[in-house]
Amino acid sequence: MMAVLVLMGLLTAVVLPNFERWFSNTERRVSASELAVRLQKLYARAALLGQNFELSATTASEKLADGQPALDLPTGWAFAEGQSLKIRASGLCQAASIQFVSAAQALVLDVTPDNCEIVIRSRTAPPP
Repeated sequence: MMAVLVLMGLLTAVVLPNFERWFSNTERRVSASELAVRLQKLYARAALLGQNFELSATTASEKLADGQPALDLPTGWAFAEGQSLKIRASGLCQAASIQFVSAAQALVLDVTPDNCEIVIRSRTAPPP
């Protein structure tokens, strides 16, 4: 019985840290994907509403013509200061790289000019 308990304790000591790391990495990937989807939806909304918009840290919470905030960021995330993204009512995109930051990570999303595709370029530790 003691051998089984010792074996279970060792197994737990090895598996638990890996599980926590896996869970944390999964949480970060989901946050990055959620940000990319919300930014993609903003392009579609601007085209449907026929509204040009310049997205920045100060304008992200402004409401568009549909009464909804331009970019409703997930809890804990912020649009990095000093950058902006022009969104055209025509549906056309210009190439851009937009950085978002949270307490746990920084994230750069690239916008491709051809089809407004949002590509997650990097996930890094947040700036100090």
